[in-house]
Amino acid sequence: MIRNNRLFSCLCTGLLAAVMFSSCAEDSAADAAQDEALDTTSEVVSAEFPGGAAEVMNFIAGQVTYPESAKADGVEGKVFVEFTISETGAVTDAKVLKPLHPALDSAAVAAALSMPAWSPATKEGKAIATTITLPVMFRMN
Repeated sequence: MIRNNRLFSCLCTGLLAAVMFSSCAEDSAADAAQDEALDTTSEVVSAEFPGGAAEVMNFIAGQVTYPESAKADGVEGKVFVEFTISETGAVTDAKVLKPLHPALDSAAVAAALSMPAWSPATKEGKAIATTITLPVMFRMN
């Protein structure tokens, strides 16, 4: 009788393990399918300034002149400019996210709008518009 109980117990344990393994495999497949459905960033390549990230900062530094009115007011700081890189790579819709000084804000926006065309962002090989935020630093020397 004890031998039959052990055999029955082993069979039940094996059957339970098989059911659990099967259930886990189904859950894993379902989880993987759900993860694929939620993946909205697949094959996205960011927009790129000609020459890369270091060159965009060099370009901006070369374009910005410190406005005399901001110098007279003794204003220094960072202006964050947000702009769109269109599907063609053109810089559009530049705006200041947090105003610092009207003259500095205008200078930062003008510098952003003067940038040459970027390589546009792509998703799955197709050009898409994207938004970039760029800090423009103003310091008096």
